[in-house]
Amino acid sequence: MTREELAQEWRERLDDFAQANATVADWCYYNHVSVPQYYYWKRRLADNPPQAAQKPGFLPVEVVETAPIPTAATGVTVRIAGAAIEVTTDFNPATLRAVVVALSVLPC
Repeated sequence: MTREELAQEWRERLDDFAQANATVADWCYYNHVSVPQYYYWKRRLADNPPQAAQKPGFLPVEVVETAPIPTAATGVTVRIAGAAIEVTTDFNPATLRAVVVALSVLPC
């Protein structure tokens, strides 16, 4: 029996267990397999899906052009989640405080 045939047999066994109304120990006893064997194959097949189900390696890519975010000539630019706040050397602290408060109350 090839590795792929053995893996397919265990896929079928695991499908059978999923439909059975039994504990792992009971199912293993009635199917003449050990509990460690069951968990080995369950873990192994979870990491390696069947070859036929795998998708091709190429996917379409959409290129989206975005305008660069201008940076402050002097001062600091804070970028968070696609938004930018420019704080120049001549900024108004009250305005910055109001912006930060407004952003903090917005729902995520």
